[in-house]
Amino acid sequence: MELGTLTLPKSDWRKLAAVLESRLAGQESLFTEDATIVEAADAAMKHYHFVQTKSQEKQQRHEQRDLVTIDLQSIATSEYRSLGPELVAHTFWEHLGFNQILQNCGLSTEQQALAQAVIIGRLVAPSSDLASWNWLRNQTALLELLPVDLSNIRKDAVYEIADILLAHKDKIEKALRDQEALLFPSQTTLFLYDLTNTYFEGQCKNNALAKRGNSKEQRTERPLVTLALVVDQRGFPIFSRIYGGNQSEPQTLPEILKHLYVPEEPQLFSQERPTIVMDRGIATKETIQLLKSVGYPYLIVERRAVEKEYVQEFEQAKTTFEPIGHEIASGTVYVKKLLWENGSRVLCLSVGREQKEQAMDALKEERFLQDLGRLQASVTKGNIQLVEKVGERVGRLKERYPSTASHYDIVLQLDDAQKKVTTVTYDKKESRVKRQTLTGCYVIETSHQDLAAADIWRLYTTLTKIEEAFRSLKTDLGMRPVYHQQKSRTEGHLFISVLAYHLLICIEKTLAEQDDHRQWSTVCKALSTYQRSTIILTDDQDQIHHVRISSTPESAHQEIYRLLNVKDPLKRKHTVIAKRL
Repeated sequence: MELGTLTLPKSDWRKLAAVLESRLAGQESLFTEDATIVEAADAAMKHYHFVQTKSQEKQQRHEQRDLVTIDLQSIATSEYRSLGPELVAHTFWEHLGFNQILQNCGLSTEQQALAQAVIIGRLVAPSSDLASWNWLRNQTALLELLPVDLSNIRKDAVYEIADILLAHKDKIEKALRDQEALLFPSQTTLFLYDLTNTYFEGQCKNNALAKRGNSKEQRTERPLVTLALVVDQRGFPIFSRIYGGNQSEPQTLPEILKHLYVPEEPQLFSQERPTIVMDRGIATKETIQLLKSVGYPYLIVERRAVEKEYVQEFEQAKTTFEPIGHEIASGTVYVKKLLWENGSRVLCLSVGREQKEQAMDALKEERFLQDLGRLQASVTKGNIQLVEKVGERVGRLKERYPSTASHYDIVLQLDDAQKKVTTVTYDKKESRVKRQTLTGCYVIETSHQDLAAADIWRLYTTLTKIEEAFRSLKTDLGMRPVYHQQKSRTEGHLFISVLAYHLLICIEKTLAEQDDHRQWSTVCKALSTYQRSTIILTDDQDQIHHVRISSTPESAHQEIYRLLNVKDPLKRKHTVIAKRL
């Protein structure tokens, strides 16, 4: 036996030999109670089994060898295709039971394969549907993982499968929720609800969803489309809905609640209704009253500036409120809980938000006063003096700096004829002082009375999960821009991105459970060098061999595959295709 490194004293070697002989014979040894000998025997047997395994593998390789004499000058490679990210996505496609879900919706095997190609394409190489079609044909080995040959896939088939998936949207989303609940068990307590929008390329004159509105990406020159999304506290999608770009955010809540709670159907939650968490954009008095009327617990920051009602409390926040600081990178947050009607309110002062808002306010105020100073100088020099003209300039200043100008009184001093302005003066209102006091302040309202202020604040901060979802949809999953000129195709495009997000969140959560917090974009980049290619060889009989093979995984690939339990199912393919003349 090859024992490897042996640390046992030479006087015990005979005893060790007896133990090893007994183990190899499958018998008990007289020396098994000697801990040092047992330890040495365990190490020796481990090394022995390792050597035996390698020896057997070597023998098996020799038995399976297919030897030919090759002209080294003939070796070439071709048909390089990306495989690493596709392997991960394909593995999680199977984990989520996508094929079974689609089969239950009536999709054929070919349609299931096409859906997998399009959805994984959106995850791995997000782009327009036309670009995805080119990617499938020319850049990825994903088609080799599918049960159906899609090498001659039609361009229109990419659009058509999106229409088919959209027709089964509610059923697919519910089935995915159920499967994710099995894969990642958790007691669902929070549903986070928000809306985002993205812009179109083109005029979209015949697209009923393409509407002008307030762009969250500052693309007001483009028509928009809106995506409403509900996720749980971990970021898993619960429900999505698509609206026109000019959709009023608060008006969407009744429809969303209708889908979340249907008395005649099994619920999304087993014991009690989850708490609905929303940000300022949706939380009007009317939506809060709606949540109360239908019995949903809620946790919101209201659209109106409720903090103005608590100026005195906020003046003493840093000395009288409870500080939360050890878990926040951007600075301490001070919180105080007050009972309110049938729930409670939590007054919050965020130091990080305070510093950010103060910097923004200071910059706006500086620019406002500079422009106002220029107007004063022009009036003094006589360049502009007519009341109407000066009034127009003041009006434009107020339009350009509405939040700052509201805190100033601008006074025009007129001549005796009341036709010309002689001087322009301004005074700072008391409201400016109040604004400085309330910088970084906000009020969380909730129906919960039994939770502590810090716990309510932490629940509210889970809204970052839906912000992360929107960021992934727009940045990693090709949701923007939208090129489609038809309503149904626009809905299909957005729904494909939502389905791809189901794969993304499952991949990232699986990594996070093993203390690896890399995002999908980082994983995708690391795996981009794992590829599938064809090696071309010519033997001594002038036969041309094509060997289709996956690359050998590097250490970075192996680590990701280990964490995600991913294996490459593609085998080596050897074909003799011709004989060289």
